[in-house]
Amino acid sequence: MPFTEVIALLKAGIGLDVASVGADLIRRAVAERLRANQLEDVPSYVDLLRRSAPEMRNLIEAVVIPETFFFRHPEGINAFQHRVRETLFFASGMIRVLSVPCSTGEEPYSLAISLLELGLTADRFRIDAFDVSERALQVAQAGVFGNHSFRGTDPDVRARFFAETDAGAQLDQRVRACVRFAPGNVVAENFGVFCEPYQFIFCRNLLIYFDEETQGKALDRLEKLLVPDGLLFVGPAEAGLLTNHGFASARLPMAFGFRRREPALWPAPKPIRRKICLTPNAALTGHQPKLPRPSRTATETPAAGAATLPELEQAGRLADQGRLAEAAEACEALLQKAGPSAALFYLFALIRDGEGDRDQADRFYRKALYLEPNHYEAAIHLALLQEHSGNHAAARVLRDRARRVQEGTR
Repeated sequence: MPFTEVIALLKAGIGLDVASVGADLIRRAVAERLRANQLEDVPSYVDLLRRSAPEMRNLIEAVVIPETFFFRHPEGINAFQHRVRETLFFASGMIRVLSVPCSTGEEPYSLAISLLELGLTADRFRIDAFDVSERALQVAQAGVFGNHSFRGTDPDVRARFFAETDAGAQLDQRVRACVRFAPGNVVAENFGVFCEPYQFIFCRNLLIYFDEETQGKALDRLEKLLVPDGLLFVGPAEAGLLTNHGFASARLPMAFGFRRREPALWPAPKPIRRKICLTPNAALTGHQPKLPRPSRTATETPAAGAATLPELEQAGRLADQGRLAEAAEACEALLQKAGPSAALFYLFALIRDGEGDRDQADRFYRKALYLEPNHYEAAIHLALLQEHSGNHAAARVLRDRARRVQEGTR
């Protein structure tokens, strides 16, 4: 069928698993491109896709849904900043960071700002940023952002690094110069061929859009681009995939950082502090460096147990350290003390998932979604469980649900 040929071309081109975005989204994108090209049927459009690389890029633009904002998932950025401060700040050599996919640039620019806030000068680090969307790269290189890109960002950070214009918030050129943007597809054979290995790779919320074979291919490519003691950061819904592909948790609480299974060369991290010390070469302003406040998205709404956040974080630390039985006991105690909450049930589900108890994990993911229907990570994790169980229809429903949550926060 012609439509299945479109799906096959997208899978071959960018590794897209149709179940991750839903067939309806692809049908709408194809209908939009049919109108744009004044074509009457899908077979004619398939023929155009096979002949025209620019049109293939246009279809990818219509299908890819960028969801990003500055300092998203701040625990990962805090852990990255802490690691640089503790192990690389006074070391010789260039600090190399990869952001893929970089979307419209908010993530790599957040990483650049966090390094500048440490007091590093721009000649001490290099951030490479790749994405399949040329339209997104154009936005990133322009460096002008609307309010949706600053959800939860510390106003002080925006004031110091952006100039307000009629078109939007213009990022300081000194920050923009720290990031090199280029088209790149992590599943392409030549991806990263000319890149030196990186100490840090951020590949967050990409693997969930791939099927199992493509996930393995992408992780193989990323592993080759990571130095032996480097860190790979992924999205919350992707942590379970890493342990099946030769990676081990770096034990950075709620940061979803992973390393190769070989012993790391870095010392065990000290507790991460929200505030950092002023360094002699504070970049750009000379002000006291200050981390952005963690943003609160639709999936982070305070629940009944909000007052017990320290206990919940402690349970999360135990889980990240591989002490799953102790983490489960802590969650049980917290449930008795503070009552149910989506955050607690989600953590409980992650623990059971890590233990291989899929039935219990399924149960707790569903409880989290019952209390918080817009819990994106719980929906994605539950979709993965359904896929593993062969319940593909249920998995599609859950992925559609997660996609609607993403679109609703744009």
